[in-house]
Amino acid sequence: MLIETPLPNDFQHPKNKKRINIAMQGGGAHGAFTWGALDKLLEDGRFEIEGVTGTSAGGMNAVATVQGLLDNGPEGARKTLKKYWELTSEKGKGSIFKPGLLDRMMDKYTMQNSPGFIGFDFMSKLLSPYQWNPFGIDPLKDVIKEMFNFEQIQNNKQHKVFLASTHVFTGKIRIFKTEEIRTETLLATACLPTIHQAVLVDNEYYWDGGFIANPAVYPLIYNCESPDILIIKLNPTHRNRLPITAAEISDRLNEITNNTSILREMRSINFISQLIDEGIADPKKIKRLHMHVIENDSTFQELGWSSKLNTEWDFLSHLFEEGRKTADVWIKKNYDSIGKRGTVDMKDLFV
Repeated sequence: MLIETPLPNDFQHPKNKKRINIAMQGGGAHGAFTWGALDKLLEDGRFEIEGVTGTSAGGMNAVATVQGLLDNGPEGARKTLKKYWELTSEKGKGSIFKPGLLDRMMDKYTMQNSPGFIGFDFMSKLLSPYQWNPFGIDPLKDVIKEMFNFEQIQNNKQHKVFLASTHVFTGKIRIFKTEEIRTETLLATACLPTIHQAVLVDNEYYWDGGFIANPAVYPLIYNCESPDILIIKLNPTHRNRLPITAAEISDRLNEITNNTSILREMRSINFISQLIDEGIADPKKIKRLHMHVIENDSTFQELGWSSKLNTEWDFLSHLFEEGRKTADVWIKKNYDSIGKRGTVDMKDLFV
């Protein structure tokens, strides 16, 4: 995290907008929470987005945000994000992934009692997507092709984009940068290997980036000027009760795995900040980062992995509203700190 680069004296936009970078976690349908948070940030009008990084659904939100900003500024980004999630829901209407009757009776958005999900979960342990989906049909590909103008995104100089994927053969992270954003790289960042066949990009195979970077923060550190990085988290950091069923244990392991990389990066950033504070590192040569997080563990306490496949509009709308409300609270509490200091209590990163 040692970045020896000259730092501009002022990161404020000439119109007094606060310049930030945004990192977005993946989480399937849970990404609608990020959509809501972004919608509130864009509606506020006091933020300028320099760079975005994302994994899986976070990558989709990132690219949709940039596409909309290029089309028509913040209002364009809000409309593009909404269109993406509307299309996602529309494409999912024929899906087998829907809450079961018992789930609905209990007012839950999970699919633990869904015949479709239970059948798929069982089948996925016996057959690979190469067997049950030999033609690699993926409705998400149609959404992507309808949504984005990749030539416009690749050639833009205003907003930097970074998507994380996992290289299948080496297990190493691969960051696709602005000029590499296209259908294949978007599919790669969202490629769950139990559901989709590995995505071929430039003769290499990739899976979802969430296994090793959810999301990757470091591209924003090395490639962007603003020291303010806002992370929008989807996977709960804290759980209120001990997982005891097989599904609960599996869900919690998934959350821990998906949070590991982001916690590791934030600990490294905290270590560098301490070196600066103690006078060991030169703040003129090393960028001091201001870390911020929008999260709401309570929103996801009753949701498990199965709900990440639930694209019904009422569920997406629910998460959207939760994201907006959470971002609204965060803005009111932390806006004045942007550009001056971080708002994350780093002690929370350690047990």
